[in-house]
Amino acid sequence: MRNATSVVACVGFMFLSGMQIHAESTDLIKELTVEKAVELARQHRGTSLSLDGLTTLSDEIAAALARHRGVVLSLDGLTTLSDEAAVALSQHRGTSLSLDGLTALSGPAAAALSQHRGTSLSLDGLAILSDEAAMAMKERGGLSLSLDGLTTLSAEAAGSLKHKRDLSLDGVTMLSEDVAKALAEHRGSALSLDGLSTLSEDAAQSLSEHRGSSLSLEGLTTLSGEAAKSLTDYKGGLILTGLTTLSDDAAAALSLHAGYLNLSGLTTLSDEAAKSLKDHKGVLWLNRLTTLSDQAAKSLAQHKGGLWLRGLNTLSPEAAKALAQHKGDLTLDGLTTLSAEAAKQLAQHKGRLYLDGLATLSEGEATSLGQHSGATLSLDGLTTLSANAAKSLAQHKGGLVLNGLTTISDLEAKSLAQHKGGLVLDGVTHLSDEAVVALAQHVGYLNLSSLATLSDEGAVALSRHDGAVSLMGVNEMSDEAVGVLRASSRVFLPPKYMNSKLP
Repeated sequence: MRNATSVVACVGFMFLSGMQIHAESTDLIKELTVEKAVELARQHRGTSLSLDGLTTLSDEIAAALARHRGVVLSLDGLTTLSDEAAVALSQHRGTSLSLDGLTALSGPAAAALSQHRGTSLSLDGLAILSDEAAMAMKERGGLSLSLDGLTTLSAEAAGSLKHKRDLSLDGVTMLSEDVAKALAEHRGSALSLDGLSTLSEDAAQSLSEHRGSSLSLEGLTTLSGEAAKSLTDYKGGLILTGLTTLSDDAAAALSLHAGYLNLSGLTTLSDEAAKSLKDHKGVLWLNRLTTLSDQAAKSLAQHKGGLWLRGLNTLSPEAAKALAQHKGDLTLDGLTTLSAEAAKQLAQHKGRLYLDGLATLSEGEATSLGQHSGATLSLDGLTTLSANAAKSLAQHKGGLVLNGLTTISDLEAKSLAQHKGGLVLDGVTHLSDEAVVALAQHVGYLNLSSLATLSDEGAVALSRHDGAVSLMGVNEMSDEAVGVLRASSRVFLPPKYMNSKLP
């Protein structure tokens, strides 16, 4: 239901380097005919197509591949591209186009590619971007652009890229004041400069004027109090995960920042720094901290916004008691065990509570956590659950997420069916008819998206469920079952069932 990347995705980049392309055997293709290119584009409609084995591309084959209507079209084996082929590829209507093997790009080719009809373009192989090529890319805004191979950038080129949606320049290692000022004019969403290892106060002040949603500076390993103070003026999210330590002065400065703040590189945090960070307004990530003093916990509990502490592997009862007072989402996925007292304290937390690292849960701990009244209780690490523990957790007033369970017994299903609120069992692949009928008595949203098969009896029961039901993973059921479920507007089925003709 929730994961770190879903939240960070709001703050990070959706560039091709972070995408999984299932190339299968297509990357082994060294040559293509127009006919084969058309066939591949058709076969990979709705999915990604990777042809990184191609080293040359004719204009005709480029036009054929542009028919691909999927996610990613990857042609990273190309080192050169004609202007005509670039024009052809610009008509590609998939989400993303990757040409990371190109080492040079003409002005006309750059202009053509910037018209790509998808949402992102990756050209990470370019080591140099001429002002002419950058100017040619200026016209179309809204296209995310990754140029991570660039190590330097002129102010003129930086200014030409200001209308791109997400802009990644992670290869740039030095930033002059003029270039920083030009990049601050970027009016897209995210700006990434993860190659910078140092940042002057002046450059920090200029970048703080950026009006996008996030500024990523993951390469910084040190941050002066003055530079931190300049960055606090930034109105979007700050990603500073390269910092392993943070001075008290820098913490005091960053506490004035309003927006999410990712400091997940920190391995230690002083009590004084924690005291400062409590005043920060927005989501705060501190995911590499493995320990937290009771005093630091008391300070961070006063933080107004989501608090991510996924690295903590121990939590004293005192720290648990303090964090339970936190007003906002609380993520403690690093905890693999929880004492009865800590469970009792955390149950008092009023926001969303994530404890996805717990692999086991005693009945006593389940009883305590069942009293949690926040919007969500997530226990994705549990792979088994006793009927008594299920009965206790069913008392939770809010969304209950148990995606680690792959199967549940009939008795456990009956217990969980008593839960009032969202019930997410996305890992369950098989259920008996009796278990399905029991869960159908549940009131609220029910997620069974990994359930593979469903009988007619189960379909009838779920069609009467009081709340929305997700069955997006079902791949085997009768026409009668499909008909019954399609008649309910609250049941979500895979497209093949929604679009199929019934006898």
